[in-house]
Amino acid sequence: MSNIIPEIREPNEFPYCFWHPVVASEETYRKLAKRYPQLRYLVGRACAVAGYTDLYQELDLLPEVSIAEEARESDVLGAAIYRQIMSSKTKYAVLDDYTRTINEHSPRVAHLNGDTCVRSYLDAKQEHNKAPCRNPYNNWEDHYDKRYFDITEDMCVDLHRSELEWPPEVLDLLFTPLPADLPTARKDPLILSAAHYGDIDRYARLKRPEMVEYELECVVRGIYHNTMFAKWWSLQARRLKQSEAHAIGSAVEARFIMNNDLSRVKVWSEDFVPPEMIWYPTRAHWKTYEELARLSPKRGGLARAAAHACIVCDYQHSFDKIEFVPSAEMLGEARQSHNPYYLQKIERMAEEQQLDLDGDLAIMIERDDDLPTVRRLFEPSTTCIYNPIHMGSLDWEIPDIYGSVGPQFSAIELKVCAPRDVQAKHDNVGILDDYQSPDHIRK
Repeated sequence: MSNIIPEIREPNEFPYCFWHPVVASEETYRKLAKRYPQLRYLVGRACAVAGYTDLYQELDLLPEVSIAEEARESDVLGAAIYRQIMSSKTKYAVLDDYTRTINEHSPRVAHLNGDTCVRSYLDAKQEHNKAPCRNPYNNWEDHYDKRYFDITEDMCVDLHRSELEWPPEVLDLLFTPLPADLPTARKDPLILSAAHYGDIDRYARLKRPEMVEYELECVVRGIYHNTMFAKWWSLQARRLKQSEAHAIGSAVEARFIMNNDLSRVKVWSEDFVPPEMIWYPTRAHWKTYEELARLSPKRGGLARAAAHACIVCDYQHSFDKIEFVPSAEMLGEARQSHNPYYLQKIERMAEEQQLDLDGDLAIMIERDDDLPTVRRLFEPSTTCIYNPIHMGSLDWEIPDIYGSVGPQFSAIELKVCAPRDVQAKHDNVGILDDYQSPDHIRK
């Protein structure tokens, strides 16, 4: 980038990105491609950023999707290169920004799919953490957010943190079929939405090799609400990381149980932690909860979950058949039930076993812990339209009934539903103000 071409001797010395934060001259890139032909496609990418159309033509490259996305991001500078690539019937993926590798000899046919670390991504910074660098055994990378893109190999560390807004076209893509070539490189909102609603086709196409922020929580919600999504994830065990396996595995088992399938219970490993919430959004048959508790006598938590489900579903006969130790969550559920039998029995059991469930419940409420009771069935809504939409627009304050705090899409759903003229005149204020006005009432 300083117009100096170094002598590179080792393979690991070759840089992947040499166009950010500044670009070199066209002649420097021309000499670079001549001296190191293995960098031709990266030089072509730099041409897309800088608008060096003549040099790009000289390189005689395959129509490459990362170069196309970079050229589109560069707007006027890269317009000619973008048009040339998009005019080709077949496009290829030679560059892989996730692994920082170049596959020039056997590239795959591809479409524009938002898998390029365009320059705007590199402008999203994370703040420098001063604390942990003195211990020589500490890995500095452990103290920063891991980026699925790190083409500059500095994890975008800076003095201040900055965020990317969602591009305007993302909102329309949330409710329309995806085109063959995705019109935006910033597809994280589309990934979260596909996971949240359990849309297998969209999710399988859009997902990245590494989960993006909050994707796991959205996946769990999607599994609970979509059996087909749960079945698909049950076949993905090999690609799951250990940090993801518990949450996803537990959600899959919960969904299968609610579908009255207990065939997998017998093969659960000893270290598998079974799901706690197995009664929403679908109530299983009463026999399922009885059999679940019988099949897993050593798992007291599972019997308790089955008994909890019986309170929600008002399966009193099954409730009496299950042997369990009552919990504060069950006490809270019983107090909300229209059938007083459950509260009477739990209070009697707590007294006999000398359990302070009231005290435990009070502590949980004081700490604002999540109580997965029937009153939490309803997902929240909002009356505010946010402009522009970004990750901060999602509601993070309300505990999630699926076992973790995840993004609520109510703000996105309202914005999608509201007419464009209503969206335009609202900026983080309540939409209901319109409906309360005299003009609206007359209409």
